[in-house]
Amino acid sequence: MSLRESVRRIPLAKEAYEYVTTRWGMRKTKSKIDRLLRSGTEIKIDLGGGYQPGRNGWLNVDVSPQADLFWDLRFGIPFPDGSVHHIYSSHLFEHLTFEQTQGLLRECIRVLVPGGSFSIAVPDARRYIEAYVYGTQVPGGKLGWEPADNGTTAIDAVNYVAYMGGEHRYMFDQENLIHILTLGGLDRVSARLYDPTTDLRERDFESIYAIGFAPES
Repeated sequence: MSLRESVRRIPLAKEAYEYVTTRWGMRKTKSKIDRLLRSGTEIKIDLGGGYQPGRNGWLNVDVSPQADLFWDLRFGIPFPDGSVHHIYSSHLFEHLTFEQTQGLLRECIRVLVPGGSFSIAVPDARRYIEAYVYGTQVPGGKLGWEPADNGTTAIDAVNYVAYMGGEHRYMFDQENLIHILTLGGLDRVSARLYDPTTDLRERDFESIYAIGFAPES
């Protein structure tokens, strides 16, 4: 039995263990970032990239042992002002409330160099709603994450994208996504096409994409 599994059996120990390991991991990440900044390398970060390292030169920032930079984004983005050249996020912002979304966008603008890019992918709620309204098949032919698939009636296509078993907190369509990013302070926000160098092919069927840029003055 691992140490992690052992402490979970002790009342209140899980929370203490998670707190200590998270703080320790974030402390080591700050040292990594200091070295990265000194190297003069162009910095590209993927926010909430999951249990994996980044690819194609992107650094995954997530509370994951496999991430390049272990960090809890509730504490902001661990880079100084104007030090990051590009930010990417895939299927993260639907897990945030409106207020959390705006707060994270402010952080993105803070750390981006003037004119630096912010690129995003989120689920397109319109596709699920239209599947309900018109009685058509849901995107991809099924609901992709089984724990959130109640398998009852047609309205569950909407329940899935709206709540996803308690994981989702906000719905987007293309118009709304552009509005949210603009409201958050990004300039020149527009829809974009699927990009194979960053976006997941297996999620393209349900995704919408946008890009914006940090203000230059």
